[in-house]
Formats: sequence, C-alpha cells, structure tokens
Amino acid sequence: MLFKSLYSYIWRLTSTILMKNKGLIVMLIALFLMSSLSFSQSSTRSSKPQVTALSKVNVKNYNRWYAGGGVHHIFVHADLRNFGVNDNKGDFSYGFYGYGGYMFNSILGVEAKFHFDDIYGEPQQWSNGYDVRYTNRELDQVYFEGKSIGLKILGVFNLSNFAPSGKRYQRRFNFAFYTGIGYHQYTSKLYDLETNEPLTGANFEDNELRNDYASSWFLPFEFGASYRLSRRIDLEFRPALNINHEDDLDAAISNKQNYELFFTTSLGAVYKFGDKRKHLKWTNSYDEALIELGDGGSDFELKDIDGDGVIDELDKDNYTPKGVKVYGDGTSVDSDMDQTPDYKDKCPFKKGKPYLQGCPPTKDTDGDGVFDDVDDCPTIPGPISNNGCPTIPESVLQELNYIAKNIYFETGKAIIKPRSYGDLTRIAEILQEFPNVRFYVDGHTDNVGNDTYNLALSRRRAATVVTFLENKGVDGRQLESRGFGESRPIESNSSAGGRQLNRRVEISLINPDQN
Repeated sequence: MLFKSLYSYIWRLTSTILMKNKGLIVMLIALFLMSSLSFSQSSTRSSKPQVTALSKVNVKNYNRWYAGGGVHHIFVHADLRNFGVNDNKGDFSYGFYGYGGYMFNSILGVEAKFHFDDIYGEPQQWSNGYDVRYTNRELDQVYFEGKSIGLKILGVFNLSNFAPSGKRYQRRFNFAFYTGIGYHQYTSKLYDLETNEPLTGANFEDNELRNDYASSWFLPFEFGASYRLSRRIDLEFRPALNINHEDDLDAAISNKQNYELFFTTSLGAVYKFGDKRKHLKWTNSYDEALIELGDGGSDFELKDIDGDGVIDELDKDNYTPKGVKVYGDGTSVDSDMDQTPDYKDKCPFKKGKPYLQGCPPTKDTDGDGVFDDVDDCPTIPGPISNNGCPTIPESVLQELNYIAKNIYFETGKAIIKPRSYGDLTRIAEILQEFPNVRFYVDGHTDNVGNDTYNLALSRRRAATVVTFLENKGVDGRQLESRGFGESRPIESNSSAGGRQLNRRVEISLINPDQN
C-alpha cells in the first residue's frame, strides 16, 4: 500500500511539472532522437560490432564504493524566500550534508544522502501581499525560520562516461546527473516581521494539519561536477533543484501554490574506497572495453595510452609523461632507488629524500657527521650509532647505579638521610662530566602499604634526588624524575632483604627513541 501511494504521488507530481513545462518534453524527445541517430550513423560506418559506452567490462577490477560530504547554501522559493528580499534579518541559509554511494557500472549508481539545514525566508521585494492561512497577517508582515533534516535516495547517471573520452588517463573532471526521491522533516515557524514575536496558528505545535513535525516528500534533481585531486580524493560542486510536495516548508500556508521549491548549492569532498587502481566513477567503459575486448572483438589492438612503449595491459603506470624513460613494467626509471623517479630527481645518481627533490641532505648543524634530517639531537654532537645524540660509556653508567644503591631515605618519607650526601655529591660530579647527556632518575618502593601511596612516594623521592643534584651544579635539563612505586621489583618482596633491594633509586640514559 505504501509503495502504491508513493508511486501515485510521484506520477501525479511529475505529470504536473511536465504539463506546465511542455518545452522540457520537446527537449527530451529531441535528445533521444539525436542520440538514436548518432548510434545508427556510427553503426553504419563499419561492418564490425561496435564497442559502446555500455560495453561490459569486468567491474571486479575497479573500486565501486565512495562517500562524500560538505556544506551547502539553500535558496528557498516559496511564499517566503531568502533571495530577492529586503534582507531585514540578513540571515544566511546554510546546511551540511553527507552521503555514501555505490557504482553498478561506469554509468549507473546509487546514493543515500542526508542533510541538516538551517532555513530562513521573508517577503519578496515589491510583492503583492496576500493572506497567510491560520494567521491574521498578510505575507509581507511575516518571516520564517526553521531547521530541516532529511534523507534522499538518488540514482546516479555518470554523464562523462556515455561517450568515449580518448583521454581517460588524463581526465580531471567528471560530470553526473542525480535524481530520485527524498523525505524531510522541518520545524519552520512564522514570526512577526516588526516585533520578531512567533505567530500562533501556522506553526507545527498548534496547527492540527502539521502534528508534531511538518514533513514532506520531495523530488531532487542534481548536477555534479567533480575534480579529481588524487586516486582517493575528489572535490565536488553540486547544485540541486528540489520540489517540495507540501506548501508548509516556509510555514506560510496559502492558496497561491500547491508545492514549493528549494535550491541547494553544495561544495564538498569525496573519498573513494577500495584497493584497486581505478574507480568505476572515473573509468570510461568504452575505452576500457577497447582494451579488454579489442576494437569490435575481431581485430586485436595493442594500446599504449601514455606512449612509453609498454602496452596498457602490462603498464603499471599509465600516467607516465611522454618522453620519460621507463622500466619494462612501465614505471619511471629511478637510477638511485630513492623513490624519486629520474625525471623529478635533481640528483638522479645520489640517493636522497623526496621532499628534497631526490637530493641528499647537506645540513649538519652540530657537525657530528649525522645530517639533521636523521639526527635525533641536531644541535648536540653524538655518534652515528646513537642517532647523533651523545652517550656515555657503559662502565660510567654502571658506576652511577652502584653509587645510587647507597641513597637512603627516612622511613615513609622523601627526605634523604645525611649519610647519603657524599654519594650523591659523587654522582653530581660524574653527571657534570657529560653535560650533553640526559638521564632518568627513577624511584622504586617495596610492596608494603597502599599501591597508590607507594607510587606517589617513589615519585617524590626521585624528585628529591633531582633537586639535590641540581643544587650541586647539575643542569636541570639533563634530568627527568620518574616514579614506579612497587611495579618494578628486582627481588621478591617476600623477605626483608628482597624488600630492601626493591627500595631503590636508579639512574638510566634517556635514549633519543624514548623522547
């Protein structure tokens, strides 16, 4: 029953539009006759079966899913409008949209598209005022505001793939037509143009004809122009005409019209899913069929679109500029194997970086023999083995941790016992011998007491050691304190001796990779 009613509605609305636009019928008939004549002429030029825009290619070789979104401006053309008006309120009607799409082949597809719009309108300039139903106002005394949320299902007709392009690999623009059916709900309300007070009677809360929300089916007609930025991303400009079935989009119900129009001008981006090299939306089936089937299927024809000497079926890169040297698989020659092809490489025989146009880096700020782009410490000299950062002998690090075993604190406190001052002073002297090296000072506890308390205690003790070393002349930028509580024992906490060993301070080197 629902489908029957929907079909009846679409038929009645479409009939009304066509009857009022007889010129549109004539134009459609003319286009059909012209296209039929064109195909009949092309079929008489050759006795061979012709490859056409609808020739079958293996769609499994192409990506088909895509998604997009963006912003759009809305023009409302109803009793009240937001263009050709006095702009007493100066509002700008705008909205957001998003959609997902699927291509059945290179010409036909389907989209599900949603929108959320902020709409506004007021009386047109020099309009003749007439009564607005359910109110005691005339049209030139009111304006409306509201929000609209809706969904539409669109058929996709890819216009760019109806005829052979001859330049499918260089094509940057794509044009398509979209139409289908939409449904939206809106909260349009009327306001007094002078006082800005909402009017009763016309709004959905107190009009029995509008229930909780005003809603309507609508017919969308959209034209899309896309620009291919990359294999994954397109930019899209898409204007649309939408025919609203109800007369309450602007909340101004009158006897002047049976349906209303709203136009959208959209700008957004499209992301193409899939792991194949090409997308059906950008693939001209006519040209692809010439490759897969040959010209008419009787004479086999080898094609080399980019003219690099490698036929398209074997060419891994059909975008190679003319005159560029290529390997046997059609990819550009890269003599130094630095991922920058020779025709883009300013240093084709020296391995370099793509962002330096294939040339190697030449800047070494600290003069340690490690170029800045791979130097983790570009302003501090260090060996290549440590990524250009300074280091110290392992024996010195072992000495530091041996001395650190003699650091004692008062029970349950972060106060260093005086008998540890001498050992801490010796640690400070060693650290000052390596001013460019950075160290962690780590505090640890046993498992006696609360976990949270032990963690906080270990952090306070490590910070106390750092403060002592700074007071002895160590640069604070060399040190970073950390606390781990009881989480990293080196012995079992089941014995007094094990717990004593677990209550400790450790000093370790900060490696560049840890920053």
